[in-house]
Parts: sequence; C-alpha cells; structure tokens
Amino acid sequence: MIYWIAAVGIFLFLGGITVIFQKSIKNAVITFGIVSITSSLMFAMMKAYDVAITEASIGAVLTTALFFWTIKRLEEEGYNEKK
Repeated sequence: MIYWIAAVGIFLFLGGITVIFQKSIKNAVITFGIVSITSSLMFAMMKAYDVAITEASIGAVLTTALFFWTIKRLEEEGYNEKK
C-alpha cells in the first residue's frame, strides 16, 4: 500500500509542475482538476474519507467549475489568451 501512496504522490507532484507550465489556461484548469481528483484518491487510500469527499467536491468540482466560469466571463469581456 505504501508504494501506491508513493506513486500517487509522485503523480501529484508531476501534475502540479505540469499545471505551472501549461500554455493554455483551459488546459491548466483541466490538469488542476485531474490533480485534485488524484489527491482525493490519495486521501481515500490513507483512510481519510471525509477529507477525500471534501477534496473531490470542493477541490475538483467546485473550483474547476468556478475557474471555467471565470474564463467564460473573461472571454465575454474581450479577454484573449493569445495576446
């Protein structure tokens, strides 16, 4: 079990680095959502089920939706990512 937790931890680290170096904001948000779901899985493997559920609902779903809503509002206001 400890090897799975270590593997997921390495994946989380690499995912976080990937979020930083994304060229597109939308791709960074999607990667962030994947990292958040993965961290929820890690909490569940460590038997912290309440933290896993909170991370999945707030970190993955709500935050990702809020980011996409913000991007949509910025695009409506004329924001162009390519500038």
